[in-house]
Parts: sequence; C-alpha cells; structure tokens
Amino acid sequence: MDEPEETPDPADVLARLTALLGVPSSIGVGDVRVRGQNATGPGATAIGTVNITTATVGTGGRTWSETLSGTWVRQLADGYAPAPSDQRLDRQLKVRHLVCLTGADGTGRHTAACLASARRHGYDRVGVLDTEHLSDLLRADPPVRRGHGYTLALGDEAVRDLDGMTLVGLAARMESTGSTLVLVGDFDRRDQEFAGHLVPHRPAAAVEVLRAQLRRLLRGQCVGWCADGCTGDCLDVYVEEECVSHPLLAAHLAAGPRAGEVVRLAELIAQAPPRGVDLTERLERMLPRQLRDRARRVLSGEDDGVDGSSRWDVDQRRAFRLSCAVLAGQSVVEVQAAAGRLVVGPTPGTDGAATVPVGFLGGVVDLLLGQVLRQAVVLVDDDRLGGGRRIEFSPGNDQLRTSLLEVAWSDWWLPEQLLGWLAELVRTGRPGVREAAAGAVGWSARHGVGVALETVDQLARERRAGVRQAAAIALVAMAMQPELRQRVRTELDRWASAGPAHLRDTVARAYALGLARLWPDTALLHLRQIAQARMQRWHHSVVRGLVEVHTAGHQATVLPALAQWTRSEEPEVWLHAGRALRLLADRWAPAPREHWPELLDLVRVGTVSVTDLASCWVNALSLPTTAYRSWRTLGFWLNRADGHPEVAAHCLELLGLVVAGRAPLRHRLDHQLCHVWGPLMPRNTLLADVRRLTLEDRR
Repeated sequence: MDEPEETPDPADVLARLTALLGVPSSIGVGDVRVRGQNATGPGATAIGTVNITTATVGTGGRTWSETLSGTWVRQLADGYAPAPSDQRLDRQLKVRHLVCLTGADGTGRHTAACLASARRHGYDRVGVLDTEHLSDLLRADPPVRRGHGYTLALGDEAVRDLDGMTLVGLAARMESTGSTLVLVGDFDRRDQEFAGHLVPHRPAAAVEVLRAQLRRLLRGQCVGWCADGCTGDCLDVYVEEECVSHPLLAAHLAAGPRAGEVVRLAELIAQAPPRGVDLTERLERMLPRQLRDRARRVLSGEDDGVDGSSRWDVDQRRAFRLSCAVLAGQSVVEVQAAAGRLVVGPTPGTDGAATVPVGFLGGVVDLLLGQVLRQAVVLVDDDRLGGGRRIEFSPGNDQLRTSLLEVAWSDWWLPEQLLGWLAELVRTGRPGVREAAAGAVGWSARHGVGVALETVDQLARERRAGVRQAAAIALVAMAMQPELRQRVRTELDRWASAGPAHLRDTVARAYALGLARLWPDTALLHLRQIAQARMQRWHHSVVRGLVEVHTAGHQATVLPALAQWTRSEEPEVWLHAGRALRLLADRWAPAPREHWPELLDLVRVGTVSVTDLASCWVNALSLPTTAYRSWRTLGFWLNRADGHPEVAAHCLELLGLVVAGRAPLRHRLDHQLCHVWGPLMPRNTLLADVRRLTLEDRR
C-alpha cells in the first residue's frame, strides 16, 4: 500500500534548499508544550504545577483542557519581556471573544497569548486547550469554563484546515460562555481571510528577552562578589555591563535570534555566571562564529589529534561529518546511521539497509565531529527525537555545508557511490532524512546532471508517495541552479507528456513544492496533462501546483485555465478544477480591501471575468467531493460581505450566474439558507437578497 500523503510547505522547502546551495539561514527553535504535570510554553522555562481537566466529547474526537495554576502564570510573567504587539492583543480581547495570534515558532507567541488571557481574566483563570479536531469544540459540551481565557496552539495542518465558518462558530461558542480564546499559529498565508480576528505577534527585542530572563534566573544570587553583604545591586551591573555590552553577545543579539534560542542562552549563562575571559570562552562555544578553517581540513581530520587507539577510524569520522552536512537539522541518531551506511555500504538481503559497526552508534559526538566542525554546529536537545538531540549548523555557517559536499565530491568518494548513498537515504529514511538527502541529490547535479537525473528517475518510479515527494524536491533543487534549468525542463516535458503515472505524479509534486514559481506557463501546461491521469484522484499535487502559480502573481491565467478545465471530457480534470477553486476561494485581498475575497476583487478590477469565476463555482458546488467545503466557503464570503454593499453586490451577481438555469443548485442554495447559514448567521441582512435567487431562475 502507498503511504500517507506528505505535504511540506513550499516556502520551507525552498528555504532549506537555499541554505544548502550556499545562502545563510538561521536556527529555528519551536515552542515546547508538554501535556500533563509539566511545562507548557516557549522553550522549557515553565515551572510549577499544571492542573488538568480532560474530557471526551462525542465520538471520534477528544478535547483537552488544562487550567494553569496562578502561581505558574505569575512566575511566567516575572521573566517575560513585553512584546510590542501586547497592547493590540489586549484591545482585541476586550472587544472580541476569539483572536488569532500569528507568528513564527520560537518567537514567544504562546507565552504572549497566555499572559494576555491573564491580564483579561486574572492569573487563576488561564487555560490551554488541545483538540484532535477543531469541530469538537463546537459540540454541546466543550471543556471550557465560564469566564476563563484559553489558548489553543494550531499546527500548520490545522491552520490550513480552519475555515471561516468554523471560526464564526468558535467565536459564538466562546461568547456564550463569557470566555475568550486565542488561536496561536502561523496564519501568514491566510492573513487576509481572517482579517479582523488576526493580531500579528511582534516579539520583544532579543536583548530585552535576555535581560528579563537573566534577572529572573539570577534573582537572589550574588554575582558581584559583594564583600559587605549582597543587596542585589550587583545583578543590574552584571546584566548590563558584563553580558549585554559584551561584543560577541551584542553581535549575536543584533542578528535577531528567536526567543527560544535567547532563553536557552540565558539558562546556560545563569548556570554558573562567568565574567571576563571565562564569559568570552563560553560565548565562543555557544554563539555562531565565522569558520576559520576550510572544509578540507574537516574531512581530512588532520587537526583532530586522535591517536591510533581511538574506537573510530578516520573513515568513520569523515562519513559522520559529511552526514552532518547532508542531514543538518536531523537527530544525532539519524546522522550516525547515515554515516554507517556510507562506510559499510548496502548489505545483501537487507533491502539496502547498512549494518552499522558495533560501537559506532552512541559514540562521543564531539570526537566524531572534530574540533573545527564542532565550532560550526550546535547540539539541540529535543525530546521529540530518538536520542534526544539534533545537529544544527550555527547561523553564518551554512556555507560550510556546501563546502563539505564540494570536497567530498572531488576528493573522497566517487559520484556513483555518493549518489547511491543519497538514494538509499531517500528510500529508507524518515521524512526529514528523505527531504535532506533529496536536496543533496539536486545539489549534486552541478557535478553531473545526467547521472543525477537518472537517480531522480529511479526514485520517481517508486510506489511510495514519500519517495516521489523527495524526488520532486531534488528536481526543485536542480532547477534553482540556472545552468541546469534547460536540461531539467526538457526532462519534465518528456515525463509530463508521455511518462508513466508515477513519473507524472513526481512532476506535479515538483510544481507544488515551488517549481511553479519559476515556470508558471509551463506549469499550467504540464499540470493539465497530469490532471487527466486517474492516479491523481488520490493526490492533491496538481491543485497545490495551481495554487503556487496563482500566488506567484499569475492570477489572470489560472482562473481562465480552470474554467477551461471544467469543460473537459475527463471527470478527473473537473475534480482538480473544483479542488483548486475551493482553495483559491479561501484567499482574501490585501489591505485596505481585506473584506473582499481575492477572486471577487480580481473580478472587480477586471483581471478575471465573472463568467469564468461562475463556471468554476458551479463545478466546485456540484461535485460530491468538493461540494461540502465549497458551500461552507461560500457562506463565509456572505458573512464577510454583510455590511459592505459593494462586496455584497458582486456576491449576488456571482450567485445569480451560478444558479441561473440550474435547478439542483437553487435547491441546494435553499437548503443552505434554511439549515446552515440562517442558524449560524441570524443577523446577516444579505441572506434575504440571496433567498430571492432561490425563488426565480434569473437568466
């Protein structure tokens, strides 16, 4: 059986590939939340007891409610550096019962939401919600206490699945209980759709976070060797004159590290507060530094100072260091396993899996890294990973990854051996390992595009969706290198027009992962050829590719193309047109026209025709697989249009064209008015005008 569909964000894929190809990137430290009697919040700084109430609601879904102790919330506030967006968040919570706080992981957004709830309701009335399905919170008995403020963290998938009607229902539910709810997540891609409910999180400056954390962690300690008894005055002197003004630390903070990284830095300093030279030496180990040695010295091991009795020979250490360059961001265990495969090679009868030498796993990581590479990477504790640690390259050291690959390719291994190793990682590794190895395959094409494309061809024929997804990432990496684009485009033309089903699926995935931004016109042609394949009914890569073309600024070509798709003879093509329309309908125009659906605003300015838009809506509202979500999205359009006469007029015009001469759609529209929109939006004055469309057939 095929494995579940994987959908990495195109922006994330492009960012990782950009770092691999030589452009610096930064470390990202996400929120750490533990359900139970433990920490809940950014980093691992939360202390105290968490009181938990767990409730099961209905069938098929579970919702958890955690009421935080007032003591814990007060202690959290004690080390908090106020964010510039806090005042706006406070104002929104006074007038609304539901607010979406948007920001990147590791910026302190979860802490800001909890403390905003504390300021609104009190330190003893702060809670955290968690749910498998957001719809569970709309049932009869959600575990929400009256007069409390709740925070609900949403992952990327939950943010994508959140629709406007669910947002309206959640707001009404919180209003009925006199409570508030802050949805925390990355809503950047849906900022226009949720305008009015959305508050962008603006984190405090890194230097302010460090000041607040150091003062909290060191309060009550003497850090100045006070002779006549410490009165606490030495703390401010130490923080301001010893730490904040230190050149290395000041440069690091000026680069804008995330809040989670600053919190960990403060904890390391506070463990044994250093001064002078000791502080400098510790900062040199913790903060990113420019590399002083070339990658050749890293792989040769000439500066390791390891004697002959070492349990790891030079080949094992070299393989480990190359694996760090390829798999940056993965766990230490994954890096060690990959190095073992490179040293030993595939063993017959093990489906390509390598036998790792005894004693290689669980070794001393510092010895395996060596002195030079150890200065360029950081080991991040992460309980979510096997082994508990992952390897990241420090900011400013991404170029070292490329240099390590260059030296390995030219001096140490044959291209066939390296490509075979990377392909094996794609086939046998976890999703993160697959994506990283696929990026390295794409990078390798600069040294031999023919053999790299042959490797991708073999991966693209695999039955497993995850392997094909990785092959698509390799294609994107190749296309990001200008000298390879013509060769890659020629290969994609051949695959999309006459290739086997799995090859065509890989092409669609490549466009969905960012390639559509480079070749929008070719993407529309190839995606139309791929959409008619029956295999694509169970995948959404074609639709994601169409959305990528749209977001790249080619709105004038996507919607007319979809209108043509609705007139195709292949039902599979109708399906993809309906899916694409539903996703595009969730997008909203930029300010100051954020109350306009983006597609409707494009009609207003003449970029697309209302006839094409109506044809796409008819298709989406009629197909069984897209009708439910499409009707809900249309209802949210009407909710946002109420009170905006110009938007309402365009909505009514569009609906008139949609139902004209189509009795089944008029009957379904009447059903929505009576049983869905009416009960959810009783004060919407636009629904009366919509109801007239169900009474007569306007031609």
